[in-house]
Amino acid sequence: MTEKSAHEQMERHATLTDELTALSAERGAVAASVQERLADAVSEAIAKAGTNVGSLGQSRDGRRFRFEARLDRAALVAAVTEALPDGFVVSHVNEDGTLSVDWTGDSITPSKREHGAILKAIIAEETETDSDGFIESVPTRDRVLARAVELGVDEGDAADRLSRLATLDVVDITDEGVYPDENFSRY
Repeated sequence: MTEKSAHEQMERHATLTDELTALSAERGAVAASVQERLADAVSEAIAKAGTNVGSLGQSRDGRRFRFEARLDRAALVAAVTEALPDGFVVSHVNEDGTLSVDWTGDSITPSKREHGAILKAIIAEETETDSDGFIESVPTRDRVLARAVELGVDEGDAADRLSRLATLDVVDITDEGVYPDENFSRY
């Protein structure tokens, strides 16, 4: 093997740099296109799932009424799950309504991932905390399964996935209810 001159090496370096720049631009364009398609799917799902509007009360004089539009995270996850392209799944929904969508790497989204996301959203939605962030109440196992069925998940599949989430330390199932566990926000 003959050693290339410094000039030849620098020419090769310049060529590789140009190729990387072109690939980086293409990569960015592909990512932007995927992000736009996912945003459209999420928008469609939000329009379908909507929000819950609750009455917060009225002023003493009875002339002003207060309402709160509240996102039903579990219904949103179920709707987004239906609307996402194959291979994508909701991984997390935050209190403020922001959500994370992951690409599974598969050509189709495994139903267990979809069901896990829906179960986690149900648990998050129905877990109540105090002002210090301490848990005050959690849904029962039966409530989580019933809500999953309302959102289109087969009860047997929901029960299996809930057990799996417990094995992964995502949730802790007790006689009192289903608690978020140490890995709850990671999955």
